[in-house]
Amino acid sequence: MVLFGRARLAGLLAAMVLSGLGATAATAVAETVPPAPIESTLPVETGQTATITVREVAGKLRFVGPATVAEGDRLEIVNRTNPLKVGPITFSLVRPGYLPKTKHAQAICFTPGHICWSIAEWQGVHGEGLPTINPAEAGEPGWDTMGTKATPGDSWFSGTERGTSFAQEVTASAGTRLWFMDAIHPWLRGTVKVVAPN
Repeated sequence: MVLFGRARLAGLLAAMVLSGLGATAATAVAETVPPAPIESTLPVETGQTATITVREVAGKLRFVGPATVAEGDRLEIVNRTNPLKVGPITFSLVRPGYLPKTKHAQAICFTPGHICWSIAEWQGVHGEGLPTINPAEAGEPGWDTMGTKATPGDSWFSGTERGTSFAQEVTASAGTRLWFMDAIHPWLRGTVKVVAPN
């Protein structure tokens, strides 16, 4: 089998056109067989919505929401805090081994080589500034991919307005436990188990 690079293939087609074989070659190129349709592996939407809110509880920020969510449910994240007082938040899916658990890990989380810095990069932030990719989507459409320092995950940035929200379908498979955190407040984290729809 002979493999052609782009430059060599372009040169070959140009030579064929100049030699009068262009019509035959163009027809051969145009008459390609369409690929077989790909079956979707995404779950069927349930029509249900589960909500996780970010709020102050007894003076501390908390994710407040259900312990479980069904595969195919819409998962809505609602920021009930005052971003002018506490700053914006992120809702970022992260593999559990990358959650900053100690005060030291939380203090250095937003430095190069740590998960908060990586989350900012998923969202298009390089250095200072606001996200340019929001939401940041990894894997299949919807909430399904937990990231690491080296691999992007799904993430949403609330912005600086009070009451912002974002919702999308849970496309992680039933049986998956999704771990999430806020890159701006790295002690703020939670988990939700994905269950089979009713």
